Amino acid sequence: MNILLTGGSGFIGRHLCRRLAAHGHHLIILTRKPRRVARGLPEEARLVSSLDDIADDEIIDGIVNLAGESLFAGRWSRRRKEVLLASRVGVTQDIVSLVSRLERKPAVLVSGSAVGFYGDAGNAELTEDSSARKKDFGYRLCDAWEQAARPVSRQGLRLCLIRTGIVLGRDGGMLKQLLPLYKLGLGAKMGDGNQWLSWVHIDDMVAILVRALETPGIEGVFNACAPAPVTQREFHQLLASKLHRPALLRVPATALKVGLGELSGMLLGGQRVYPRRLEQQGFLFRYPDLASAVDHLISRKKA
Repeated sequence: MNILLTGGSGFIGRHLCRRLAAHGHHLIILTRKPRRVARGLPEEARLVSSLDDIADDEIIDGIVNLAGESLFAGRWSRRRKEVLLASRVGVTQDIVSLVSRLERKPAVLVSGSAVGFYGDAGNAELTEDSSARKKDFGYRLCDAWEQAARPVSRQGLRLCLIRTGIVLGRDGGMLKQLLPLYKLGLGAKMGDGNQWLSWVHIDDMVAILVRALETPGIEGVFNACAPAPVTQREFHQLLASKLHRPALLRVPATALKVGLGELSGMLLGGQRVYPRRLEQQGFLFRYPDLASAVDHLISRKKA
């Protein structure tokens, strides 16, 4: 297929591009800085800096939309929130406009979202049918992101909305940032550690996206997270144990709130999310529990 990707130069996007290229797909990747990111992407991929570079008569069979500025790049000021919204909602609206002018419509749009859609949900068990427990900024961001994608359904596209948990990989995301600290024995529990963390191994994340893209009949909302969420305390203790380091340090909630402001809610709150629709449709996770995922990623890191 001819696949258009946004966010192809990001952590998840790089892994996805390699997998799609290996499957024989032809890639068009939207990126603001083509020259800078080209080295990390498949050589045969075509890089464009604007959707305006795509002609009305171009053949695009599917679109994967993963664009979005990092949530952790700075405090959530009003201006920063606007940037976060524009990088997700604005790009998604541009994709809908592109679909409208294409003479031949793509078959599918796989569009990103996050488990933040459910808000800070405490101990509630959440599935794709669950509503938001708290309508905080995380919810508003994800809801606007999803709503921006929904108009493509009226144009005949199959739409998959992927609510992603914390993606664990050795070359990006949260684990890449934490491993150096934990190796030095400086890993720390956040607040009381009771907040839930819904996670997914990068290999399973890519498999979920590829399945949504390549499988006719697959549509709707999917929770992209492993079937075994853990508390932050459990994550902290397991990672320290696997690296043979102590798990004694703790960052008080007050310090996080003072230092990060509203952004601290991403560390002190959480969601206990289950991938019910994936399980019901027979998806098998290669890494269904945190221990197996961390073992694999640490062993790859050593290798």
